[in-house]
Amino acid sequence: MSQKWTGQELEDAFRLHADTVTAAAESGDWEPFVRLFLPDATYIDPMVGTMRGHEQIRPWVTTTLGTFPGSAMRYPEVWHLVDTERGSIVCELRNVLRDPGDGSSFEENNITVLDYAGDGRFRCEKDVYDASAMIKLIESWGRRCFELGSLNEDELAWFATTYPHILEDPVPSPGG
Repeated sequence: MSQKWTGQELEDAFRLHADTVTAAAESGDWEPFVRLFLPDATYIDPMVGTMRGHEQIRPWVTTTLGTFPGSAMRYPEVWHLVDTERGSIVCELRNVLRDPGDGSSFEENNITVLDYAGDGRFRCEKDVYDASAMIKLIESWGRRCFELGSLNEDELAWFATTYPHILEDPVPSPGG
């Protein structure tokens, strides 16, 4: 790629991305996040695979992060760096589920690589995380919320469908 961006432009683009993710996680409106990407952008997620363009990114993000359990998660930054040679931003984000009601913390981190396209937009995002650890995180968090009685009716219904054993036997057996 011959296009070069300054470190400040990449920093500004990252801040816009981070602020947009924070606002979307709080409001549930993920459309501003979708618009951070070029119409033909690529988004790669370990559980879903490769999505191309707004038409594939939008339904994924609104379903995955805009509804439960994704809607119970926030994504604060741990660190980031910019690569002006490649126009890339790499960051580590915490995927933090809300407090189940006892002050405990349930989180898994991921690495995100953003390829900048200019004008505050991105041509690609690649998220790297352990999908099995993320699934176990949600299950453990749900078990703790169930024990504490902090799930609402819709959340209980989701767990009854997705992890029915949590509601039947909230305490895991040894080795399980």
